[in-house]
Formats: sequence, C-alpha cells, structure tokens
Amino acid sequence: MSTIQSQEYAVLQAGTVLPNGRTVLECTRRTERVEGNSYASWVAVCHKDGEYHPYAVWTVVALPDGWHSEQGDYSFTLEEALVDYHQRGGN
Repeated sequence: MSTIQSQEYAVLQAGTVLPNGRTVLECTRRTERVEGNSYASWVAVCHKDGEYHPYAVWTVVALPDGWHSEQGDYSFTLEEALVDYHQRGGN
C-alpha cells in the first residue's frame, strides 16, 4: 500500500509545469507551510510559448489540491519579467 502525500507539502522548483501549462523558470520561497495556519508560497517567473504575454510573474501557492497561481504580472520579454520578479522579492 502506498501513501500519497498531499500537494500542500510539495516544493516548487525550476522546471515545474503548473496546471495552466506554464513552466517555472525561477522561483524564490516567500512563506513556509505552517500546519493549520498557512500554506507555502513562492514568487515565480513562468513561461509558456504561444501566449500573448509569454512570461508571467506570479505568487504560486502549494494547496492540498495542487499549485495555484495568483497576483500575476505579465511580460513580453524575460528581461521585463525578471525586473518584476526582483521587485516582488525574487532572488
């Protein structure tokens, strides 16, 4: 019998593909998972070919049912996205 660990304990990293199809290029953890209180979150630069704005900087949260992206800034270039990423606390 195998045990399935809840997604809320997953660690976001470069190369992770989010449910919206964007791939994480770079991320910085912003908050830790605190049992019964809060979920872990990251600020992340993400990319997806074929989108009007191929780059996005989001807060990504590890919830029990998977990754959730919120509070996004969208960019045409990686350079623009990295400026947003650093302004939001990315390393």
